[in-house]
Amino acid sequence: MKKVFYLFLGAALFIAACKKEQAFSRFSTNLLLPLLHTELDLSNVISDSVLVPDANGALRLVTSYDMYRGGLSDLLAIPDTERVNTLSLKTLRLADQSQTQAVPLFLIFPQATALNGQTVPIPATSNAGLGAIPIDGADFFKEATFNSGTMEITITNGYPVEISTLIFRLSNVVDGSIIQTDTFINILPGNSKTKIIDVSGKKLYAQMEATPILVETAASNGPVLVNQFAITTINFSVKDLKPQSAIARFPAQSVISADETVVYYFGEAQLKELKVSKGKVSFRVVSTIEEQMQVDYQIPYATRNGQAFKQRFWVPAAPPGGTADFRIEYDISGYEIDLRGKDPNIKDTVNSLYNILDVTIDSTGIERNISLGDSIFLYLGLIDWEPEYVEGYFGSEVFEVGPETIDVDFFTRLKGDVDFEDLNFNIVLENGIGAQAEAKINQLTSRNTQKGTAVQLTGAGINGTHILPSATYPPLKPSITPIPINSGNSNIKPFIEQLPNKMDYHLTIKTNPNGNTNNFKDFATGESEVAATLEVDMPVSLKTNGITLVDTVNFDLAAAENSKNILEGSLNIVADNGFPFDVELQLYLMDENGTIIDSLIGFNNNVVQAAPADANNRVTSPLRSVVIAKADQAKMAKLRSTKKILIKATVRTPKTNTNYWKMYSDYGFKVSLTGDFIYDQNY
Repeated sequence: MKKVFYLFLGAALFIAACKKEQAFSRFSTNLLLPLLHTELDLSNVISDSVLVPDANGALRLVTSYDMYRGGLSDLLAIPDTERVNTLSLKTLRLADQSQTQAVPLFLIFPQATALNGQTVPIPATSNAGLGAIPIDGADFFKEATFNSGTMEITITNGYPVEISTLIFRLSNVVDGSIIQTDTFINILPGNSKTKIIDVSGKKLYAQMEATPILVETAASNGPVLVNQFAITTINFSVKDLKPQSAIARFPAQSVISADETVVYYFGEAQLKELKVSKGKVSFRVVSTIEEQMQVDYQIPYATRNGQAFKQRFWVPAAPPGGTADFRIEYDISGYEIDLRGKDPNIKDTVNSLYNILDVTIDSTGIERNISLGDSIFLYLGLIDWEPEYVEGYFGSEVFEVGPETIDVDFFTRLKGDVDFEDLNFNIVLENGIGAQAEAKINQLTSRNTQKGTAVQLTGAGINGTHILPSATYPPLKPSITPIPINSGNSNIKPFIEQLPNKMDYHLTIKTNPNGNTNNFKDFATGESEVAATLEVDMPVSLKTNGITLVDTVNFDLAAAENSKNILEGSLNIVADNGFPFDVELQLYLMDENGTIIDSLIGFNNNVVQAAPADANNRVTSPLRSVVIAKADQAKMAKLRSTKKILIKATVRTPKTNTNYWKMYSDYGFKVSLTGDFIYDQNY
């Protein structure tokens, strides 16, 4: 629609530049002034964007509305998940260590000092109340209470006589508590015997002592060489010590090792493969362990560029009596994940993420207070995951689309009674996933809220189940299923001809209606969509008992220089009708508030005749009509108060030819307004 406003009154009204000698003189003249021009066509009632001319200029109404458009994220939701692992230190251990004490012969056979170097018989001896032998276990631990473990005591007889009996008591120096009392018998010269002490449930301190309660040796078998410094050794060894708690120098060790398969829930979907478009793996470790820990985490079957997802990070030591709280995130975008569990080539599983976690204590060589009461909470989260590709079985799942309402805007400005010759609509169902689906249109209702009318679409064209074949890949090629709706298979005419501005719909879409026919080869990509679109492509061929074209033009005669000198005159309304329809024309004067204050054309002479058409009902040329409206002084006063002019043209099918009429891009209705005024000029 083209619109031009002309107001050239100030330029067209000439003003005499020369003054006369007379005091006053008066004469009047006629001036023809252009006041406005506007063009009306179908774009006044139907948006330009939906009116498309074909090669012959015939207009078609082409538009579309999305009723539903769902992507992969709607089909498959990967919720943010966080697993909380409360990890125990059940494998915590102390290092195996040993210590040796020597007992020379003269301590149990004092005469050996005098007989040193001589070969003589040694009599049997019995000694009680010998002094305690200190054991310094500081290299073992400062103190510890054990869940399990052993202390081995090995006595190697270096004397020239048999140790027939050795009764000893092992005790803690700190509190005098007895750890173990035991007896060795018949240890021949040069031989050894071992006793194993189970320390399960016992508390040991670094400072211990072994007290010989009774040491008896047998007489020598004849003369023997006496060496007062001959020694019998007592070796103390700790092995497999697993403390309940300990203050010790803990060796570097793996305290947590988890090799597990985690099963995730994806609704009905059973996935075997997933490629991540974007997402994160997040860790939070809360620990009371007073040593730095190394955490190794890997997903062996999550690969990017041939490399498995593997991360290593360190958790700082907790302060004494306090807690370390450590967080870190890793990007997992672009990783392809096999969700068939730990043995994908052996055991056929779904939705199963195999991962390995190993937590190691770093040894600093400093005594630390660590116990099985210490806690390690490891929060492992899958955050903001969006899939790029998934494969598996999506299940036989039903998606409800609606009830919803969409705004239909291409008829909102169209007022009146219209009858379209040919109505062709399509509901286009697009399936962008690699699985068969089916759709049912449960409801499609058009509404005109201004009229208060509603029509539900019915008929063979819309009823029943519509099959949506699977998409193909690669490359992704969705299947397209059009459902044609026309006058022959539905009630589309009353559905559309009430000129709706709302449309209510309710659809049901079901995936895999026949079950797992793809044998876990359903697929979807980040570009996959399931969509339902209402498409309109129809010729604008119609008949009407009244379509109103409306335009409003700014107008300000009072602003023109010397307009107050206009006495009276007439208004020429020139109409060039390019439509094959009769047009009822009216121009309304409006004030600054948009209130109509007058009209320019009488209702008895406001019909502009239709343009002539050829045998094909094609307009050959516009038909010009001129309507003259008198502008007396009262009318001129209203014109000076006018700020806008409302042009209203109501088109009707001519009574002489009530066929359907095609509309063409060059059809239009032009209106020009000129003023033939009498102007009073003073000199």
